[in-house]
Amino acid sequence: MEEVFQNKLSQSLQALNKYELNQFKKYILSPFFNENEKLCQLFEFFLPYAKNRQAINKSKEFIWNKIFAGQKYNDTKFRRINSDLLKLFEGFLSYKVYTENPVIPQLSLLQGICDKGLESLQNSNLKKAKNLQDSPQLRNGEYFYHEYKLQTIISDLNALQFNRSEQINIDKIVDNLDYFYLSQKLKYYCELVNSKKVFQIAYEPIFIQEIIQHLEKVSYDEIPAIAIYYRILKMLIYENQETEYGELCQLLDEHSNKFPLNESRMMYGFAQNYCIKKINTGQQEYLNEIFKLYKTVLDKKVILNNEILSPWDYKNIITVGLRIKEFDWIEKFIEDYSNNLPLEYKKNAYTFNLAKLNFSKGNYEQVIELLIEVEYQDIFYLLDSKSMLLKTYYEIGEEEALYGLIESFKILLSRKKVVSNQYRKNYNNLLKHVKKLIAVKNGHHKKLILLKKELAEDSNVADLSWLKEKILELE
Repeated sequence: MEEVFQNKLSQSLQALNKYELNQFKKYILSPFFNENEKLCQLFEFFLPYAKNRQAINKSKEFIWNKIFAGQKYNDTKFRRINSDLLKLFEGFLSYKVYTENPVIPQLSLLQGICDKGLESLQNSNLKKAKNLQDSPQLRNGEYFYHEYKLQTIISDLNALQFNRSEQINIDKIVDNLDYFYLSQKLKYYCELVNSKKVFQIAYEPIFIQEIIQHLEKVSYDEIPAIAIYYRILKMLIYENQETEYGELCQLLDEHSNKFPLNESRMMYGFAQNYCIKKINTGQQEYLNEIFKLYKTVLDKKVILNNEILSPWDYKNIITVGLRIKEFDWIEKFIEDYSNNLPLEYKKNAYTFNLAKLNFSKGNYEQVIELLIEVEYQDIFYLLDSKSMLLKTYYEIGEEEALYGLIESFKILLSRKKVVSNQYRKNYNNLLKHVKKLIAVKNGHHKKLILLKKELAEDSNVADLSWLKEKILELE
């Protein structure tokens, strides 16, 4: 068996893209950060493997000889040199994050100017800091924190010069600190309230009721970072007040570009979850609402992460679109966004969802052909594919194949330990009810009333809406 070398360093380097690897190379070649030539040689050995995301099929001794030619292998020294390069990597990662937002190093520079009393450097760098702070469109909580820091430094610089001609800026310091605090407090409280619906969490942050009471009296609509999270919180607390949902959507339409993509994605996620809850309570008109939200996040590219679309978002968008019979739009979406899927999911996701489209359009023979091509690497693709094939056999009247699939599906559910108890229950209920559907279809009409009653009383059934649709057809 071929030996594979792997440690924290080799794994970490593979997380960098080619541009970042070149940056790191310049970083370790700088004598300010590194004076050990052996570390540069070790990096050069790792570099081609990191660029190609390949496993290192060499032994520790082989790597040692590349760095310390002619010297006897010393495991302690080998570990130390790897550890030293890893420390350089961690320093580079810290430096990279620090410099990504140019406001942060500029504020640090201003603080250094203030600490050293360098008046000659003050005005030009203060102007630069203000320009950097005002230039981006982002107005999230981090923006107000940076503005708070800038105003505190301005106050310190004025005090240093005994500059009484400058207007005191305590109001700006306190206001920006409040904007930062309120927006972040609301943001994380929204996440907490949402998590409490799933997990047993006893924690309740201090001052939250006082903040809510304050926000009921004072409007912060001019501060989207506060206004949006306040609407989300009210939407989470008062689930039946649809006004909050409408106001949230309006605020997101106007201001979502003022937030980093990951934060904007999370905000839209709260709106989507609200729609899902409404749909689950039978309010089918929210299918159109969530479809509209999906189209919005696609248009704004909020749903994409570095141009990559999650296969689960891909599937969810298609599922909603098919339920409201937007077949032409969905067919175009399947094709247009298949190249945005992660490479390892692309073939399965594309083929499976194309099968879903054909099932919705009644092209059942095409569904069977496509599902044969799906490789069941993911348990949810496996379960959904089996379920779709089950429904396809029912639709085309292939009862022998259908009964065979029901039995193999039962065995699969019992053997796959990774399937949660809830999922196992839902799919077993589907299999049970499909058998009853076949009995009704074959003349046992008395079972129809009982089946209809069972489905009305139990929501723990996979593909429940399809089963109810088949009952209506039999009626």
